[in-house]
Amino acid sequence: MKKTLLYVPFCLFLFLLPPITAGMMTSEQSTGELWPKDWTILIGLVTRHRHVHINGGEYVEFNALFVHYRTHWFGNIRAGFFHHFEKIIMPAFHYGLLGAHLIAAKFNMGLAPY
Repeated sequence: MKKTLLYVPFCLFLFLLPPITAGMMTSEQSTGELWPKDWTILIGLVTRHRHVHINGGEYVEFNALFVHYRTHWFGNIRAGFFHHFEKIIMPAFHYGLLGAHLIAAKFNMGLAPY
């Protein structure tokens, strides 16, 4: 049990290491598209998610314990961290893993700056 508790944070650190060491570099390329498709990638530790219905659409809601995000919103790419039980609401459809306490998923929705 003690080894498991030591390996989980270490493996999570290694999983998040490439985006941190890459410097979150972005490049601006003119593709000729007016509004490219928006997306968000979330990787980290979350509380148990629950499904909610907002304005006729289905969403998942969870609190972030420590989540690294990378988002593309209206041509801008941003990256950062959610922590301290920040509430996140994303569309129910996603690619990847949305487990009870782990998330490594891509959503087809950009996070707007706040």
